[in-house]
Amino acid sequence: MTRISSRFLWAGALALWAVQAAADPAPGGGWSWAVQGGVMTDDRAAEALTPTRTELERQFVLGGVLGYDRQIGTSRFSVGAELQANAHFGDQDFVEFALPVALRYHPRDSWWDAFDSFAFGLGLSHYTEVSQLERANYDGQSRRTLIYWYLEAEFAELSTGDTVFWRLHHRSNGYGTLKPNGGSNALMLGYRRPF
Repeated sequence: MTRISSRFLWAGALALWAVQAAADPAPGGGWSWAVQGGVMTDDRAAEALTPTRTELERQFVLGGVLGYDRQIGTSRFSVGAELQANAHFGDQDFVEFALPVALRYHPRDSWWDAFDSFAFGLGLSHYTEVSQLERANYDGQSRRTLIYWYLEAEFAELSTGDTVFWRLHHRSNGYGTLKPNGGSNALMLGYRRPF
């Protein structure tokens, strides 16, 4: 494991501990694990959300997520953090570690009872190799560590407490914050279970 990868693991453990330690003792939230899988796209983030413009690649993602989420007082919002480990395979094989912090909104009496929450997460993503897909999309440029964010819609799974989620998984240099340029998107489906 590279030095940066081990730093990500330690940073992830510290972030999850900090979120738990600072959590309001009010009920709601807690630890969860999830599995997720998806496919990379050849689009910018806005295009990846437009089905008629999305071009899927022969690059796939399969991973696990350890998360902690805590309700903010008695509001409809919660804050949390995740540690992701994702295997990328297909045209290129490598591993990704992602460490986002997330804000989640839980509607009450939503127009659709199956809808559980909507979340936005922001953090860092580290690849163990530079992505050839990202290089192809950015004139030969990319880097192993980029800014990471996700948009997620979560749906309740009957009465078990388990949920299913759809996620846009995005990496980029943050409008030039990191050099050189680079980025990618994946459309992901996942299954989450609290513990």
